[in-house]
Amino acid sequence: MKINGKLMATLNYKLTGKYLPPQIFILGICFVPGVNEISGEQVNEIRKFIKTDRLLQHYLDQKILSIQD
Repeated sequence: MKINGKLMATLNYKLTGKYLPPQIFILGICFVPGVNEISGEQVNEIRKFIKTDRLLQHYLDQKILSIQD
């Protein structure tokens, strides 16, 4: 998706249970439940970071966390 000529993506965090944190931090960026917009550059860095973090990888697998370009 492009906004003002810049590539944008969305990161969706679904707060599906009482044991999930009210927000998550990835590379110093705070993501609250719901849809969060991130830049195209951030998407690449976030994807690389998620691959190295087992909990965030689990969130992706369980569709608690999703990234859409």
